[in-house]
Amino acid sequence: MGILVLYMVKYENDQKAAMVATEGPRDRAAIHRKAIADFGGRPIAQYGSYGEYDMVYIYEMPDEKALAANLHLTDSYGLAKYSKTIPLTESDDFVASLQLAHETPTEYAPADK
Repeated sequence: MGILVLYMVKYENDQKAAMVATEGPRDRAAIHRKAIADFGGRPIAQYGSYGEYDMVYIYEMPDEKALAANLHLTDSYGLAKYSKTIPLTESDDFVASLQLAHETPTEYAPADK
């Protein structure tokens, strides 16, 4: 398995206006699915959103280099006012990471202790 990603994007107002006015660029999910696949990734889900973000994507990329390249490309076009990328972990791996945190000896402690 590669890297699972949650990607949220808020489009620039002029880009959103172009999506409203012109049929061709409306389906950003289709365009993004193609860009993910071009870098060897696998789209999992895409949703339109209301409020802070316009679109939400969940996808898998083969490695960090492919993920970074995909994000560089999408950022370079200036479509987004802002975006957020969050790596995701399967729930079993998340639980295992909590166990690892418990079992790993470390000197790390809060600053006030």
